[in-house]
Amino acid sequence: MSVKVQFRPFKEARSFARSLHLKTVIEWNQYCKSGNKPEDIPAYPNQTYKNSGWAGVGDWLGTGNVANRNKVFRSYSKARLYVRTLNIRSSREWKAYCRSLLKPDDIPVAPHIIYSDKGWAGWGDWLGTGKVANHLRSYRSFDQARVYVHSLKLKSREDWNKYCQSGLKPLDIPASPGNRYYNNDWSGYGDWLGTGTIAPWKRTYRSFDEARAFVRALGLKNAKDWEKYCRIGDKPDDIPARPDRTYAGKGWMGLRDWLGEK
Repeated sequence: MSVKVQFRPFKEARSFARSLHLKTVIEWNQYCKSGNKPEDIPAYPNQTYKNSGWAGVGDWLGTGNVANRNKVFRSYSKARLYVRTLNIRSSREWKAYCRSLLKPDDIPVAPHIIYSDKGWAGWGDWLGTGKVANHLRSYRSFDQARVYVHSLKLKSREDWNKYCQSGLKPLDIPASPGNRYYNNDWSGYGDWLGTGTIAPWKRTYRSFDEARAFVRALGLKNAKDWEKYCRIGDKPDDIPARPDRTYAGKGWMGLRDWLGEK
């Protein structure tokens, strides 16, 4: 049965590390691999002492401690140029790299914070992968995107999902149009794919009482459930996705009443 090693307190461990007169992270890593390191000195002090004194490799080795609040980092463009040479492919790999102690002190662990107003444009830009986070991506307008999708002649939502997974979809066309365009004229996959377009202003909806009775039978609990139901494509065309607009002045008394919440 293995016994968990009890590491020395941070200050004692740091004093030992400084007594080695190592100059760089590379030298520290080589020392850890040499077999000479005592068991009660951690190989990854940044993890062990993360919340108990850790202030960087410079402080650990005694080569020159610089507190984060006083640290001078490289410019965004220079830091990004360095990071792109590492061939890191994701933010997860970036975090692993930072934990390895190989990162230069003038490259920040949290570049999205340090460079938030100095050029930061997402992890894809930082790492050089070209990936753009969904919340930073620019999409075509609903009308432009729908015209493009109509040209594909897809017949069902299943066809649409397969197309999105094929790698052929342009980046500025959303894979989840119901989420992206929910408040911008979205009226279902029939309209999106062009298989059965009915303009909202020409559509005939059920009466408020009939529509409410149908919706209450679904057993939805809240607004989130309702929005999800509208997006998945099961909603009949004569039940509006925005009942607050359709039935304004015609019986609408709020979403709780619409869903039949107690």
